[in-house]
Amino acid sequence: GILHVGPESAGAVPGPVCYGRGGTSVTVTDANLVLGRLVADQFLGGTAAALDAERAMDAIRKLAASLGLEPEEAALGVLRVANATMERALRRVSLERGHDPRDYVLVPFGGAGPLHACELADALGVRQLLVPRHPGVLSAQGLLMADVTDDASQALISPLSRLVAAPARVGELARRLKARITGALGEKDARLEAFIDLRYRGQSYELETPLVLPATPQSLEAAGALFHDLHRRRYGYAAPMQPVEATALRLRGSLPGTRPEYEKQPKVLTPCTPTGRHDVWFEARGPATVPLYRREDLGHGHAFAGPALVVQYDSTLVVPPGWRARIDAWHNAHLDRDDG
Repeated sequence: GILHVGPESAGAVPGPVCYGRGGTSVTVTDANLVLGRLVADQFLGGTAAALDAERAMDAIRKLAASLGLEPEEAALGVLRVANATMERALRRVSLERGHDPRDYVLVPFGGAGPLHACELADALGVRQLLVPRHPGVLSAQGLLMADVTDDASQALISPLSRLVAAPARVGELARRLKARITGALGEKDARLEAFIDLRYRGQSYELETPLVLPATPQSLEAAGALFHDLHRRRYGYAAPMQPVEATALRLRGSLPGTRPEYEKQPKVLTPCTPTGRHDVWFEARGPATVPLYRREDLGHGHAFAGPALVVQYDSTLVVPPGWRARIDAWHNAHLDRDDG
């Protein structure tokens, strides 16, 4: 009797119920469609067959009946459960690593990221979002632009104090690992970074700690001091009087990837005009009729307040009440909490 979301995915085939490909189980996509956060005739920017909102609603009604809820209440529940799962993942890579998410800007990506981003930001206390021009293909774009890297490592089990006293052992290992990396990447233009895995004596886990080469007593002592700081940030405490052990030496070589030039766009002098209006459910008591914008119509300097929807080929951006959006010179959308 408890609502679960995942970990299985409907995938593309059979996909969500609204795809009309034989899917029968309610998905997050179906819930977003029933709540108006996806626009049926704007699927893939309006270039593909419309999503089947009636099928999605029929599936949501069956789920709602089993839970004793209205359909929109059940759909909102699906999104709350999905958002809670994503929130836990964000907490693992922020708070549990010693970082306060309120100090950062959240960057949603993927086709679904901008659908949920503002609600996740509210849950984490994040006040700013940056939505790339094409969030649905950001990962592919990143792969095309990423540095070419090669990693090499070697076990190195020793008290850190012993390595400080005799750093030649680390230096010899570093030379061997460098030869392996430059053999793979070539000597020219390769940038090298070194890390040493450190832990307190008796621990069964390590922290990868930056190390400045060439290895000297001073650079190894500096790595030890940095380890204490990293441990405090990750686990909330440090033990500077506890002996530190090294378990491995790592080298990473990288060659710069392709960096395309993006031209700044001039400010648009005409106001941004919605292409229509759409009913969106943000709460169970009823829908809000919100403006609907097309991302390709938004240019540098355009700004608007939520609630609103922005549709495009690879994603849909939901701007809830209490948020404002503006477009920069590279067509990124910046969202800020509107406390006025």
